[in-house]
Amino acid sequence: MTTIRFNKDKKTKKLVIFCCFGVGAMVCMVLVSYMNLVGIKHDLLALRSSLELAKIENAELKNQYFQLTNAESLEKLAGEMGLVQDKSPEWVLASQF
Repeated sequence: MTTIRFNKDKKTKKLVIFCCFGVGAMVCMVLVSYMNLVGIKHDLLALRSSLELAKIENAELKNQYFQLTNAESLEKLAGEMGLVQDKSPEWVLASQF
């Protein structure tokens, strides 16, 4: 007896191949996204550590600046340069010219 079979086998094979390709593409995209996320996390940790070092250096520079600009050290510097404090200064304003 002869049976007539339509091309159902070819269609299902194409569908299975297409689904496998789609799943494989999605898995690859997930792996690439995960690798990028891990890379970003490592970069973020490196930036945080460099930020902490920059904060420490900034605090040290501020400390040095405040030590140089306190009143005692400025008076000492003025004395070394031969400057004298004027008790009654006469100010000249730009509007007087």
